[in-house]
Amino acid sequence: MSKAASDETVAGKILAARRALRRTDWDGSDLDHFVQVLCRLDAGRHGFGALDLLAVEGAWIGAPGEAWSGGFVARLKDGRRAHVDGRAGAAHWSDEDSNIEAGLLDGGEQHPELGARHGWQSHAWDDAMARRLNELLDRVDP
Repeated sequence: MSKAASDETVAGKILAARRALRRTDWDGSDLDHFVQVLCRLDAGRHGFGALDLLAVEGAWIGAPGEAWSGGFVARLKDGRRAHVDGRAGAAHWSDEDSNIEAGLLDGGEQHPELGARHGWQSHAWDDAMARRLNELLDRVDP
């Protein structure tokens, strides 16, 4: 299978899981942004992909404003831990004003330095968002 076909398959699985959460207690507009983040994970570039995620340990969302930012720390299926930060500007996930950063955490590193290092919005860990992301991941077909 080509990389493009594989990317489409991963995105299709994530989008199907997102649709399954519409109009449920787990629904929320931030999930749409996190779906964009998940679809942009690239195993070759980041060291893991969306289907490698086992569980979200913690999540954060930036303060409401013109730009959206958010991220999470997750345990991978192989036992490693990773972090992902995403940002979307006014053009909502266009190439010119959005990006993600992702990487693996060192063994003793509990949480990464968050998006403030880029001048992004203020943020706080959000347990409810972590639970919603785990509900989304639970619905993604392997």
